[in-house]
Amino acid sequence: MNTNSERKSRSVRIKTELDKHLENLAKKENRSVNNLIETLLTKASDFRELNEDTKQSIEEAIKEKSSQKRYTDMDQLFKDLGK
Repeated sequence: MNTNSERKSRSVRIKTELDKHLENLAKKENRSVNNLIETLLTKASDFRELNEDTKQSIEEAIKEKSSQKRYTDMDQLFKDLGK
């Protein structure tokens, strides 16, 4: 998990027993409750954060896409591929 990304503080209400359970889990894994909750939420929601290289590659691909030749005729496409 990227520790340098921007964070937002959010207050939530949870059951006391759940809080105790999370504290015990965090203690067993030698991590903070906040880190444990963030990790659990990330996994449960299938959240993926792109790294800078991936973001840059996506931007480059979008820019290149606009300059690429487009085809409406399959014969012309195969003709160009055969060059």
